[in-house]
Amino acid sequence: MSGRVKKEAEETDLIKPQPFHEENRKYVEDGDGKQKSPMETTAKRLKIKRRYSDSKLKFVISGHPGKCACCRQKKAPVERSNTVGEAKSSALIRAEEVQSNLEPAFPSFVKSLVRSHVASCFWMGLPGSFCRAHLPAVDATVTLLDECGKEFKMKYIAYKTGLSAGWRQFCVAHQLFEGDVLVFQLIGSCTFKVYVIRANDLTEVDGALGLLNLDAQIKQNIAGKLDNAGRDTAASKSSKRKRPRSLPLAIVQKKNKKSGQPRSSVLQAGQPAEQSENDSEEVGSEVLEGFKLSLPAVQFKDIKSFEDFNILVDGLLLDSELSENIRNKYYKLCCSQNAFLHENIIKGVNLKLIAGIISETVNIADAMRACTLTTSRDEFATWDKALKASELFGMNVGFLRTKLGLLLSLAFDSEGAAKTRRYIEARLKRVQTEDEIRNLEEKLVELKETYERYGADVERLKSKAEDYEVKFQEQVLAPW
Repeated sequence: MSGRVKKEAEETDLIKPQPFHEENRKYVEDGDGKQKSPMETTAKRLKIKRRYSDSKLKFVISGHPGKCACCRQKKAPVERSNTVGEAKSSALIRAEEVQSNLEPAFPSFVKSLVRSHVASCFWMGLPGSFCRAHLPAVDATVTLLDECGKEFKMKYIAYKTGLSAGWRQFCVAHQLFEGDVLVFQLIGSCTFKVYVIRANDLTEVDGALGLLNLDAQIKQNIAGKLDNAGRDTAASKSSKRKRPRSLPLAIVQKKNKKSGQPRSSVLQAGQPAEQSENDSEEVGSEVLEGFKLSLPAVQFKDIKSFEDFNILVDGLLLDSELSENIRNKYYKLCCSQNAFLHENIIKGVNLKLIAGIISETVNIADAMRACTLTTSRDEFATWDKALKASELFGMNVGFLRTKLGLLLSLAFDSEGAAKTRRYIEARLKRVQTEDEIRNLEEKLVELKETYERYGADVERLKSKAEDYEVKFQEQVLAPW
């Protein structure tokens, strides 16, 4: 027993960092007092480090990669040994890391589960600010899409900003417990992608997030040791590379489905460091491409209804930037041309600017539908300038400009338009004259009433005024 303790103490001393001058000594002494070369010491350290790394790797990729709870075979309930506070803290940290790796174009939030969510009343309250910004102001049906692609319909109560009918079914199907954390990502109108982070279990999310991080850390440590031992400088520089970004879950699943291999096969025991590094770089490059290809491109001819219509620019979804009314009207404009009006938009344009261009295009189309012969030439000119600017960004609005030019010509340049405008002007003047006559007639009635009232006063006061005038004259003519 004492020999084993001594051996573990020796191994612990080996993996502790040594001062710079100790690392550069020509010889170092082990626990038995024997001298060893730096290469032998480094090899032993790498062997110990590899053993610890293998154990960590097995811990990270344990679980059930590629499947969610509702798709696995039913198992006996797992005893949860951790306290709720500890489990929630651990799960919340992992959930926030998952959220940070999601596509920012899709709004998302993190929700920790409490007893009322999964045990008593089965009610899921959502963040009020998120609901006011991205969800309808009236009750609606919300779809939750789990990691297997299975859909769950439930009722969204707007004034309570929460999910009610259907939430219990989702909890039971995914075996949710108090302390688990969910990451909600809005990927469409009233449609959420939900990632489940278990409180006491490492899920496939941990495999996605931890595998590359661990792989990169191992290679960085190995590269550092080899560099200190005097290995080739070029080889150590090639192994010291920036840690790849953690994988979004959707990309990991997509890669595993294509390869047909479990996630644990990405980095196998005994695999050369260079080969595993190349695999990490390959997956990391797929992540960068995955952000641009977050949704597959579709042809407009494949869209059968408004429910299938999504506004995609460089693979990024813009539905959340526009109201449902605007998207519905824009869908009708696209149907009129049997094509996406934004399919040739300039690459790299700010997404909010593109959303503003689409919204302005819809508003101008509505204004053109509501214009009349009384619409001024300045309004037509303003609409044409806005459409021309949209066209410079690549929007297909040529048919709107053509229609606008036709309306402008009919309203101002044709002979019939001139006569019609004179007719409209004469009709307007006649209405104004009728109003003046009506006002004068009303004034005349008032004047007649005033005349009659004054006439009655004259007849009633005439005799009294004459008598008083006589008396006054008598006083005037009286002697002094």
